[in-house]
Amino acid sequence: MVFNGAQFHLLVNHLPVIGFMGVVLALIAALFLKSVDIKRFVLLGTIAVGLSALAPFWTGEPAEEVIEDRPGFDKQLVHEHEELAEKATILAVITSILAGFVYWRQRSHLRFLQIGLKAVLVFSLVSAAFMAAAAHEGGKIRHPEIRSLSPES
Repeated sequence: MVFNGAQFHLLVNHLPVIGFMGVVLALIAALFLKSVDIKRFVLLGTIAVGLSALAPFWTGEPAEEVIEDRPGFDKQLVHEHEELAEKATILAVITSILAGFVYWRQRSHLRFLQIGLKAVLVFSLVSAAFMAAAAHEGGKIRHPEIRSLSPES
């Protein structure tokens, strides 16, 4: 079986969307738990989820190429999705880098861990919001039932 660009994009685009929801919950839990190992594990998970945003970003253009000649293709919907997805990806990678920095820094300054987790949580919340918005805009491309009704309707 050979995947085309659209199939691969649909396969990987849920990773950062669902992943950031899980990361936010895990970070909140980690803030209240005493275990340094759990806090470190959550930071490593945040790094992985943040970097997972690169897969749908890199597969977006090949996905567009598969559907651009099909009936009902709406370039404006794709453009709106692309703009939000780009911002979401940048935020996700920044969140990943921040989590990596906190992980590295807390090894020699353990007091840095709690404040670092809070910063990563804030960035994760923003990343999750942008991921959800980008996913919603992406869903509109092939799911007209979720598009907002225009004022003329």
